[in-house]
Amino acid sequence: VTATHGSIASQFVTLTVTGAPVPPAFGTSPTSLSFSVQAGANPATQTLSISNAGGGTLNWSASASANWLALSPASGSGSGVVTVSVSTGTLTAGSYNAAITLSATGTPSITIPVALTITAVPVPPAIGVSPTSLSFTAQEGDTNPAAQTLTISNTGGGTLSWSVSHDATWL
Repeated sequence: VTATHGSIASQFVTLTVTGAPVPPAFGTSPTSLSFSVQAGANPATQTLSISNAGGGTLNWSASASANWLALSPASGSGSGVVTVSVSTGTLTAGSYNAAITLSATGTPSITIPVALTITAVPVPPAIGVSPTSLSFTAQEGDTNPAAQTLTISNTGGGTLSWSVSHDATWL
């Protein structure tokens, strides 16, 4: 500051400018999770990596929006890895959606979408026969009785491969 009026003397003023502190910020990988499994089974676990993409200290917590999702650990400080597991329990075949919410003081929460697809267990083939028994009548020394038909069918799913055998020499 310089003055040119009367007896006012020049003074030096020091101005110090500092940057605002950088708040913590979430970095995640991956940004979404997807599980697929047949009904009655649980899929393999997956991991969610969390990092601090900002400054300061990131003290985080993780929560799931569905009871079929489990997170371990559910909180941490700085970088970490959360193991995400799915328990299908009584869920039936279909598509399910949920979310993992990551929260920390001083930074906006983020949401990681989670998709679960449960497919129906294929029905195995099953053999069906009609009629369920055969009966032949003949008199000794007379002609052979008439042939009868046994119908074989697949009463299950998929493809049925079959063969036939007998345990009597007169058949």
